[in-house]
Order: sequence, then structure tokens, then C-alpha cells
Amino acid sequence: MRRSLWPAAALLTLGYTLFPATPAFAEYGALAWDRGAGKYGASWNQQSSLLASQTAIRDCGASRCRVVSALGPKMCGALATTEDGKHAGAAKRKDSAAARLAALKNCEKNNAGACVIRAANCNK
Repeated sequence: MRRSLWPAAALLTLGYTLFPATPAFAEYGALAWDRGAGKYGASWNQQSSLLASQTAIRDCGASRCRVVSALGPKMCGALATTEDGKHAGAAKRKDSAAARLAALKNCEKNNAGACVIRAANCNK
């Protein structure tokens, strides 16, 4: 009986090593930005929309950071800003490349100058 437990224990240990513990409901993200300070923050794969927003605002680190895009399950998001961070564009799409392109286009709408992707990722 003891011999049959070793392979099971080994497989369980290997499973925990190969597959990090990510909560099954970690599917929300957010992008935050503060125009005055030119700062931004992002969060991905959070357990709730509220936690995603709070994390992005905390990551932004400025007093007037606001969520500019909330992302749901299996959504990709991107945030682009000008060099000084005073102009931004955010977007969410089903794939990363489309989100990045849309964020750049949204940022450049006001002819504010060249925009650069500052944050981009996808939720699980």
C-alpha cells in the first residue's frame, strides 16, 4: 500500500511545481492613468473587477489616478502615452496586437505627439 502512495505524491508535487497557484477566478484587469502627473498603472488576472481597479490605481501611485479601462475575462488591454504622460489612449480587444494598435491610435487622436505602449497584457 505504501508504494502506491509515492507515485501519487510525486505527481502531485510535480503538478504544483509546473502549474503555479493562480486562482480559477483571476480574470479581471484594469488600466489607470493620472493626466496631471503623467503616471499610469495596470493590473492583470485579479480575482475581481474591484481588486483589479484598486491594484491598477495603487500601481499608478499618483493621487488622481483613475481607471481608464476595465478588462474582463480573456480580454487584452493596452495603454499608450506620450513621452510626458500627459496624453494617453487605452483599448481592450480579444488579442494583444489589436489592443496595442487601438491604444496607439486612441493616444494619437489629439495630435499630441508620438505615443508609446506603456502597459499591455491579457487576462486568462
